[in-house]
Amino acid sequence: MKFLFLTIALGLAIPSHAQPAKSLNYMPAIKNYDLSKLWRADSIRLEGDGQKVPFPEPLGFIGSNYQRFYIHYIAVTKDSHKPYVYHVFGKTKVKDAICSFNGTITITSAGLYHQSDDPRYKQGSVTGDIVFKEDSTQSSAGVFRGKLVTDFTVDKKGVLQYDALMAVADGYENNQCTSTWTGYRTGKSKKCNWGDYRMPDSKELDDGAGSVHISERFIANGWQTFVAAYSGSGEDAEKAQRTEDAEWWK
Repeated sequence: MKFLFLTIALGLAIPSHAQPAKSLNYMPAIKNYDLSKLWRADSIRLEGDGQKVPFPEPLGFIGSNYQRFYIHYIAVTKDSHKPYVYHVFGKTKVKDAICSFNGTITITSAGLYHQSDDPRYKQGSVTGDIVFKEDSTQSSAGVFRGKLVTDFTVDKKGVLQYDALMAVADGYENNQCTSTWTGYRTGKSKKCNWGDYRMPDSKELDDGAGSVHISERFIANGWQTFVAAYSGSGEDAEKAQRTEDAEWWK
């Protein structure tokens, strides 16, 4: 989140990045990698200058009123027998309700692109089906089912990393998840999407061009400290930033 704040504060006007079409089926190769670091790590490396920044906390929303939704992956591990399956443990938060969950990411496709933003790397993406089941003993719990799209890079030594080649570009995003949450007790479903730096299918909520800008219509739905931290100034902004940086899942 600090890196997001830096990008907004600097007002960087770098052209947004649009990935080219896939050229190569990478599924046979992707099973040989451990992709867990694409979703849970201490930091990511900005490939341009090698600077490390904290791993981003996803931005998310749930429901037709775009209530702010938090999700944190505490641990992601590759299945020892199923090379396309990853086990995820984490926590979610909506308003003051925090709920633990267990689930899986199952890779369904992987591809490399024809071109790259940096000749030192190949770029590609993986798509996976997610099933995250919240603890049924906790109130207002349910299950998330959806798809996750993650961009990666591969260097000339074959090392695979989180794709941060264009991390300071307008419109940058990664780890885009579109899902439906269904409550155990009510059986009712809600749209719930999240992602790194931007949120998929959120144009009504996020009306920003180069960076996130929360529409005034939805600020009251849990977005107050986010707006204050990244658009405010002085002590109020600093206080809001501390709230944004708090490790609520611990």
